[in-house]
Amino acid sequence: MKIMLKLENLKTGETSFQEFPDEEATTAWLRERPRFTDVLGVVFEGLSREQNDRLKAALRPLDAEEQAAEKALAEARDKAAEAQALAREKENEAARAAHREAQKNLDPNRPMEVRYRYDTGLQLADPDDPRGISDEVRAACTAWIEERNEWVASRGQIVGEAKITVLPGALPKPGAERVQHGSFVPVTGPKKA
Repeated sequence: MKIMLKLENLKTGETSFQEFPDEEATTAWLRERPRFTDVLGVVFEGLSREQNDRLKAALRPLDAEEQAAEKALAEARDKAAEAQALAREKENEAARAAHREAQKNLDPNRPMEVRYRYDTGLQLADPDDPRGISDEVRAACTAWIEERNEWVASRGQIVGEAKITVLPGALPKPGAERVQHGSFVPVTGPKKA
């Protein structure tokens, strides 16, 4: 049974694969493992636990120089990951700033997305939306939620979460609904005393 090992160059971080014809050849190679070559694992998972244990036991441990190279490689990877995370955060912040700026030029009467949670109440779905939740919007959302609470009350439930699209400004025609549409998730309500 052929065995393939996944290897890593401790100086460059590059990975490679090496195949061996059998366990005996693999064991011999592991005992004499080339310097600055780490074994990341066995690619073929058809080994028994005993075979795997024998291969692990045969692996020559890293010497002090190899351990230092492994540590330097890990530190370099950590720094690269930090730099990537910082670059992503800068990109995200630039995108958020552009989004906030774009919000200023949009129609203030456009539909507003509101989220509701039974434990935190109403809040704008978009935290960068400069429009506040007006008394009219709050009243319309509260009425919409209370109506759904009546629907699920017989099952001992309340509205746990909801997403509501509502018109914040002047209604397009008299008698029009302020709440355009919404969805909700019921949860088990508090016990009545």
